[in-house]
Amino acid sequence: MKLGEDHAAVQEALRGYVQDRIAPHAARWDKESHFPKEELQGLAALGCYGVAVPTEYDGAGLDYLALAVILEEIAAGDGATSTIVSVNNCPVCSILMAWGDEAQKQAWLRPLARGDMLGAFCLTEPHVGSQADGLKTTAQRVSDASGEGYVIDGTKQFITSGRNGDVAIVMAVTDKAAGKRGISAFIVPTNTPGYSVPRLEDKLGQHASDTAQVLFENCRVPAANRLGEEGQGLKIALSGLEGG
Repeated sequence: MKLGEDHAAVQEALRGYVQDRIAPHAARWDKESHFPKEELQGLAALGCYGVAVPTEYDGAGLDYLALAVILEEIAAGDGATSTIVSVNNCPVCSILMAWGDEAQKQAWLRPLARGDMLGAFCLTEPHVGSQADGLKTTAQRVSDASGEGYVIDGTKQFITSGRNGDVAIVMAVTDKAAGKRGISAFIVPTNTPGYSVPRLEDKLGQHASDTAQVLFENCRVPAANRLGEEGQGLKIALSGLEGG
């Protein structure tokens, strides 16, 4: 495939950064399970965290061909770093672009796109995998002195950036009787009480990217953190996976 001038310029800029700052260290990062926070911030400064996010939300305002070129160049230096950046773009930023309301875009999409935050996507579960309509994690609606909200309980598995991420998009069942139409999506900051990481996966590679089990125990989020309407979670999850 022959790239146009603009995409070729993006490729050249990323290739230079990767060859200088990422590729020489990739083997050590993998051996030491080192999370390359400083180098990721350099990639964020180059617009890699929100490639297809419009500039008005602090993204690079590029297209998905540019995203593919960028991820390919990063992966040529270190696959783990490419995985971290990939998940932040799709499905995290792509879901917030498509389903977030204006307040959610201001609060979450903008910092994710410019690299002030790192996102995770919590769909996969033990014994279920990524079968979105077989989820066991629940989100029970509550109303108390703190206001309207949801309490999330359950376990997610194989979550990229589950430990090092700042915010997660979480799929949970809000109506058990409704089957796949009973799933909803939530924005959950990882410092929320009840969000914990019991273990990291012992993988064969990509050790610089944390792949975590995430446990939700009485994890309360406000109703304003729900993405879309109740019951739209399966559609939201599949749209994010399609983009990825």
